[in-house]
Amino acid sequence: MEIIHSRIQRVDLDVTKSYIQVKQVRGIETKTYVGKFVRVYCMGSGDGMTVHIEFDDNGRCTRVDEEMWGSLGGNELSYFIEADTK
Repeated sequence: MEIIHSRIQRVDLDVTKSYIQVKQVRGIETKTYVGKFVRVYCMGSGDGMTVHIEFDDNGRCTRVDEEMWGSLGGNELSYFIEADTK
């Protein structure tokens, strides 16, 4: 259940906040500002489920599309941290 909880929690974002996407690219951690969270939705079911996360980057829609569950380690999956908007 820990894996399922962590996969769901990574897309439990707040519509009042802006986020940075953190992802492993060829073994290197990358951080990309994606904007203010708008909505999240899933398509498919079971192991084939995909997750789609939409952000508003100053009027430009940014969408992150990837597998919901990924591998057991989940290293290939994104997670999001709150952006400092001060």
